[in-house]
Amino acid sequence: MLGDHWVLIVVVLLVALVVFGPKRLPELGQALGRALNEFRRATQSMGEEVKSVTTTLPQSSVSSSPAAAVVQTTTSGEAPAETPVGSPESVG
Repeated sequence: MLGDHWVLIVVVLLVALVVFGPKRLPELGQALGRALNEFRRATQSMGEEVKSVTTTLPQSSVSSSPAAAVVQTTTSGEAPAETPVGSPESVG
């Protein structure tokens, strides 16, 4: 799985050991693990929330919107009926 990259991983770990020292390195590893775990939880929570919203959203509300009606009439090949700008029909 790692192929030839294991050497790079060992070098990075040795540099981290030299820079941070043997006493501080375990603390940094724990903090990094906690941060990654919290990030994973947050992304899973966000994904579940998006999934629940998309499954509970009724399909009729999407198709009944005026923008969807315009898209449906224009894609069906019919031109939408035009009303003059000053007419009472365009106000409502």
